[in-house]
Amino acid sequence: MAAGISPEYAYWFLRSAPIPNLLFGPIAGLITVFALPLHRRRPVAVTSLLCFMGIAGFYAMREFARLSPSVESGTVTWDEVLSYLDFFAVMAAAVGFVIVAVSARISVVVADSVKRAKRATFGDADWLSMSAAGKLFPPDGEIVIGERYRVDRETIRDVPFDPINPETWGSGGSAPLLTYKQDFDSTHMLFFAGSGGFKTTSNVVPTALRYTGPLICLDPSTEVAPMVVAHRTGKLGRECMVLDPTNPVAGFNVLDWIETSKHKEEDIVSVAHMLLSESARFESSTGSYFQNQAHNLLTGLLAHVVLSPEYEGRRNLRSLRLIVSEPEPSVLAMLREIQESSESAFIRETLGVFTNMTEQTFSGVYSTASKDTQWLSLDDYAALVCGCSFKSSDIVAGGKDVFLNIPAAILRSYPGIGRLIIGSLINAMTQANGAFKRRALFMLDEVDLLGYMRVLEEARDRGRKYGITLMLMYQSVGQLVRHFGKDGSTSWIDGCAFASYAAIKALETARDVSAQCGEMTVEVEGKSRNVGWSNSNSSNRKSESLSLQRRPLIMPHEITQQMRKDEQIVIVQGHDPIRCGRAIYFRRQDMDSDASANRFVKAAG
Repeated sequence: MAAGISPEYAYWFLRSAPIPNLLFGPIAGLITVFALPLHRRRPVAVTSLLCFMGIAGFYAMREFARLSPSVESGTVTWDEVLSYLDFFAVMAAAVGFVIVAVSARISVVVADSVKRAKRATFGDADWLSMSAAGKLFPPDGEIVIGERYRVDRETIRDVPFDPINPETWGSGGSAPLLTYKQDFDSTHMLFFAGSGGFKTTSNVVPTALRYTGPLICLDPSTEVAPMVVAHRTGKLGRECMVLDPTNPVAGFNVLDWIETSKHKEEDIVSVAHMLLSESARFESSTGSYFQNQAHNLLTGLLAHVVLSPEYEGRRNLRSLRLIVSEPEPSVLAMLREIQESSESAFIRETLGVFTNMTEQTFSGVYSTASKDTQWLSLDDYAALVCGCSFKSSDIVAGGKDVFLNIPAAILRSYPGIGRLIIGSLINAMTQANGAFKRRALFMLDEVDLLGYMRVLEEARDRGRKYGITLMLMYQSVGQLVRHFGKDGSTSWIDGCAFASYAAIKALETARDVSAQCGEMTVEVEGKSRNVGWSNSNSSNRKSESLSLQRRPLIMPHEITQQMRKDEQIVIVQGHDPIRCGRAIYFRRQDMDSDASANRFVKAAG
């Protein structure tokens, strides 16, 4: 190309040859990086850097080959020969390096959306660092909380999470785990995530694959047990009992723990509460009356079944159902006979009020008791709570797990099934009075289906010393409020070691989470410009000001609109809030290989 140019220009043309070779590639890479979305920039930036380093290395070797003979012959030293380096190559290499460095930086660094002030005038709330989170929740625990990385610091933060597209996962699946070792606070946990918020796949399944102690898992989706039982049986050495009404081969007598109790009457009252729909605590006074009387009726009849000698060998809920399925006149006659002949003052006094009750009132009470025990007439469901495959005390011994594969539709109609099974196992742990081998983890997915359970409140407040750990999954805070009331929901949050929030859609919940995270002080830069008709300098002036303002660490709309489904906020008392990833099992190779196939996930093609 320089053949047709004058010698003077040809000289400078050839001297400047390194400039396009060293600069055009980095400039093209920088322009491409600017044009691409943040999560697609890194490959281009890395390619640009490698190409630049290759070309720069070529020119470095060329200069070395050109100047080294002079040094070897002793004409000049290495210090002196540096002044003979190709100026154009050196400058082009320096500028090119700056360009590729800029490309690399804007492809990996995620900037803060606000500028935090150095002074904490209005507050200094901040997210807990990932190193501190790793100390609080080390990776060697058995209850999986999440993953130790900041999703909002990832280059894919603005890309919606797609479970079938690994390009949207970022560090998800490869980051270290955050796990809970049950070594502080009450050991109880609350998880809130909306429908389709990966509660089961990010907490229930991973924990079921790792927890080596007794596990009681409520699984209304009926997907967890088929995925984890083989692993827990084969690798963890657990004996898994799957309570499934579609295959009722396993079951236990939910009243067996009362036989060894020192307070049988009080425990019978507790079981009667679990049989009834306790949501009536918010109903009208009339409905509450019939509910309370139905509870008294069931308490007396259940006490008759458990304490009377004629029911020896038949002390189960089937016997109770046989009584409350009789016609009303027959039941009234039985009540009068029991009152006259029973040796137990508790039974006589509990049932005595019904013997002279008006027919209409008794009919309402009896229908309520019959309705809430109707499911005991279904053999497949009665077998779960009247079986003999194991005893509730086996949980205390530490060798068995229990999976409740009861579909959500059944629990919605008959929540007493789940309440009785879970309640009896909790009471068995309490009755052991601290003589347990391992802490029993009650991992209750979609616990809202159980309704109000006072036994859960008892376990929350006093369960730690009895080896009870609760891990409750709700779709929203509203579900908790609906069953336990506003004050009751506050007691739950106060009574748990931490609460996790993910996939939040309700603005009220987002406001509450935002308030819990606290506030920080930010710098706000203000600019103003005065424009006038005069040509004088004073009529066209600009001014800038810098002020400190209060701002939530995370605003409610950022929680509902900007947080991805694979990130969560964990609130732990005494620590800064934690913003981290979620340990979705199919993103982690070790968990995915341990878990069996999920029938709800269809294979591609």
